Amino acid sequence: MNKTYTKSSLKALYALFTMATITLLFACGKNDTTVVDTGSLSVYNISPTLGTYDAYINDSKINSAALPYAGGVKYSRLNVGSYTVKFTVAGETASAYTKSNISIANSAFSTLYLVGTSDNFDGLLLADDFSNTSTEKAYVRFINLSPDAAALDLGIKDATTNLASNKAYKAYSGFVAVDPGEKNLEIKAAATTTVNATVNKTLVKGTFYTVIAGGKVNPGTNERAFNGQIITHQ
Repeated sequence: MNKTYTKSSLKALYALFTMATITLLFACGKNDTTVVDTGSLSVYNISPTLGTYDAYINDSKINSAALPYAGGVKYSRLNVGSYTVKFTVAGETASAYTKSNISIANSAFSTLYLVGTSDNFDGLLLADDFSNTSTEKAYVRFINLSPDAAALDLGIKDATTNLASNKAYKAYSGFVAVDPGEKNLEIKAAATTTVNATVNKTLVKGTFYTVIAGGKVNPGTNERAFNGQIITHQ
């Protein structure tokens, strides 16, 4: 069963990664030490199409149910190395989009987002940096994944400064420390007070979130309208 990782549990997971890298093997009467380094990868469907998708890592399907818009697979633990991720239309095997040479580093976390439309799919791979040390804050980053949106800001309602500013399509911020509690997160046209979408969320201290601007400002047939989504990193 998937669980939400808080800051303390992410630290514990890092520690488990380190402990798991040392495995003692006994062969030919000798003790040999094999080091197994691992990292983690999650995937999400943020394409504005109305379709659902399956995801494969190196040809192994990783989702139990088709991924709807804003749906994903939580972190899969992988040996360090290079991987290929393939997205297919749900129930099919032909690639709708494939990203190769995804590097998984030791004790590192990353997320691959399926973006773009059915005639122009793309992928955005981001490193998920959970190294912030305060367990008394929540952490929020912002990504603009709306293909036809202008540059966007992310702010908290009634706050005097933004959490992220002037993010064009596929641009993103780092994780920013935020006081925990119930928040109205506003996605705004850059350098304006015009709110295009609002995401309401109770932020938990020690937890990491990604707010996403998705959909399209001018949606076509079978495309989603502009909207805001939030992902809790798990």
